[in-house]
Amino acid sequence: MTMETATAGIKEIYSSAQIQARIKELGQEISKEFRTLEKPVVIGVMKGAFCFLADLVRHIDIESPLQIEFVRLSSYGSGTESSGNVQAPYLDLPNIKRRHILVVEDIIDSGRTAKFFLEYLRDQFDPQTLKLAAFLDKPSRRVVPMEPDYTGFQIEDLFVVGYGLDYAENYRELPFLGEMVNVEA
Repeated sequence: MTMETATAGIKEIYSSAQIQARIKELGQEISKEFRTLEKPVVIGVMKGAFCFLADLVRHIDIESPLQIEFVRLSSYGSGTESSGNVQAPYLDLPNIKRRHILVVEDIIDSGRTAKFFLEYLRDQFDPQTLKLAAFLDKPSRRVVPMEPDYTGFQIEDLFVVGYGLDYAENYRELPFLGEMVNVEA
């Protein structure tokens, strides 16, 4: 199967070049705020944030080395709509009490997953600072108050894939962000 065949039914929204340019800008913004903070921790929410996190941390230039951790959270399952229930199949973190934490998410949609995880981190680790970076923000779908501190792109109410985001575990590898067209919800 060629890339062209694999992407039939996917309309490109942001190209790889546009994504990389925006991530470089975000890295510079985060670097300014985190420049002198001691021992910051970056936590990627898997699986969707893996591309964004990998590219973002390469553009963060600060005095202290970054500690990178991962958790696995989801409210989608294999559908195109959030189930409303946050699942946390992998939430194992080392002791990061009183640290400076940057959570990296693929998309803030309903806000439930991000709210759940930020509250968990506050309760368990009492961070000195806690910030949220989201590759995508979809405020039209918000059901709980949640605003990322750093946003790659704000999008309309579309179902998107690529650059780490999936449909039923497919299309994460695409280097661009695209809208799924003709998909049953």
